[in-house]
Amino acid sequence: MFSSNQTAEGLRKDTVVNAEEYKHFVWNLATYPLREAMNITAQQFPYGTDEFERAGLAKERAQLSEVPMVKQSPVKFECSYHSTVRLPGNPPMGTVDIVIGKVEAVHVSDEVLTDGMVDVRKTQPIARCGYYQYTVVRETFEMKIPGMSEAVLNGLEGNPVKVAQYDTLRRAGSAKAGVQGQI
Repeated sequence: MFSSNQTAEGLRKDTVVNAEEYKHFVWNLATYPLREAMNITAQQFPYGTDEFERAGLAKERAQLSEVPMVKQSPVKFECSYHSTVRLPGNPPMGTVDIVIGKVEAVHVSDEVLTDGMVDVRKTQPIARCGYYQYTVVRETFEMKIPGMSEAVLNGLEGNPVKVAQYDTLRRAGSAKAGVQGQI
C-alpha cells in the first residue's frame, strides 16, 4: 500500500496512474540514506517525467513485471494492483490516492539481514510525521501479543519455516481426522 497526494488541480501522480493501468507496482523501502532522492520523487512532475533520473536513482528490473525497482533500496515488494481509495483533500491540497496491492515477490538485500530476518535497524526506514517532519527508525524492541496461539504468533512473525511447520502439522492432523471420520 502507498499513498500519493493529487495536485490542487486534481492531477494524479504517475505512480498511481501507472499502477492502475499496468496492474502492477513496486513498493521500495524509503530509507535514511535515500531521503533526499525520495523527497525529489515527491515533486509533482509532468506525466512521463523519469523520476529515477531526476532523483539520481538506479533502476533494477523487477522479476514479475516491467515496473522498475529502486536498486539502492534494501527492501522491495513487487505487487499486483488491487484497488485505489480516494480520500478528499482540503484545498489547496488535492485528494489523496491510497493504492492497495497484493505482495507477489519480496527482494531483500543480504546486508540488512540478521540471522535470516530483516533487521529494521539496518534498513533505517523513514516515515513522515506531519508538517515537514520525518523520523528514522534506529532502535527496535520486541513485544508479543498475550493470549495468542502459537500458530497466530508464527503468522504474525512471518517466519516461513515456522509457518510451513505449522501448515504441515495442520494438514497431517486434518488428514488423520478425515481418515478417522471415514472409519
